[in-house]
Amino acid sequence: MLDSGMINKIQKAKEYASEPERIHFSRLEVDFDGKNGNHHVGFDDGRWHCDCDYFRHHHTCSHTMAMERVLGVMAPAEAEAMA
Repeated sequence: MLDSGMINKIQKAKEYASEPERIHFSRLEVDFDGKNGNHHVGFDDGRWHCDCDYFRHHHTCSHTMAMERVLGVMAPAEAEAMA
């Protein structure tokens, strides 16, 4: 059985989850299983990064764009500006 403290925390978590504008990314790192190999994708210092060749030349790639789609409204500010 849940105690009242835990019930309050669960209710607060639901409230926070319904207000994603409260959350601000400062850094994010993921390993991405691409079709042609694995890649390291990150968001740091206000910018997306990916270790794939395409990103090096274009400053965006399918991996960073996929992260923007997965994160939706949670996407960091640079992602919203580029979408």
